[in-house]
Amino acid sequence: MTLFASKIISSALLIPFNFIILLFISWLLLGSRFKKWGRALLLLVAAALTLTSMPIVANALVKSLYNEPVLTLSHARQAQAIVVLGGGINRNQPEFGGSSAAVSTLERMRYGAYLHQETGLPIQVSGGGWPGDEPIALVMRHELETLFHTPVKWVLPESATTAEEARDSRELLFGEGVNTILLVTNTVHMKRAKITFERAGFKVIAAPTVMPAYPPNFLKYIPRADALRDSASVLHEWIGIGWYWLKGV
Repeated sequence: MTLFASKIISSALLIPFNFIILLFISWLLLGSRFKKWGRALLLLVAAALTLTSMPIVANALVKSLYNEPVLTLSHARQAQAIVVLGGGINRNQPEFGGSSAAVSTLERMRYGAYLHQETGLPIQVSGGGWPGDEPIALVMRHELETLFHTPVKWVLPESATTAEEARDSRELLFGEGVNTILLVTNTVHMKRAKITFERAGFKVIAAPTVMPAYPPNFLKYIPRADALRDSASVLHEWIGIGWYWLKGV
């Protein structure tokens, strides 16, 4: 399956496109002899949208993926290298004269730079891109070295998925005698990434960054756009975990 096809399919399963599809189906049912089914589906979508937009629900969903103790520096120093996985990029940003790291990538880079400064371990970055785009890994190397003043030893600019990042990392790092890594990615992505890299043969020390934080008071029951985004990310990860399991990745 091509990267483009997988993106289309995953979008149809994820928030908000899945809700849009269900709303369209309910509209068709309301105009037919299956009006009761249409009303039921409409109520179901409204309830699902409300719940997944509530911070208290989004927080529980995130913790269903990863809820481990924070990494300590003494544990981090047991690794041989830091592997920072790419997220997204902001394409063709005129103020930077090219692409720049998107928020998810920037969060991972920041933590990777911090861990390097505290441990002295070498860094690998990875992440490909769409045809014609600058690979995420090259953007990461440039910004780590110029903005964070952090050297990057290895670059994997062809890896388009987490599974490919694990495979390509094995081919490169095993040849360098590295098999124990600090794996840096966002908290929501960590479960799938850790499973994938362990299946590739690495001993993984998880270094997740950015646990979503929401208001502690009654506002956690009020729907918010950022909570809906986090719920969507969790759904994406569970689908990804299931897909990798079916493929045996």
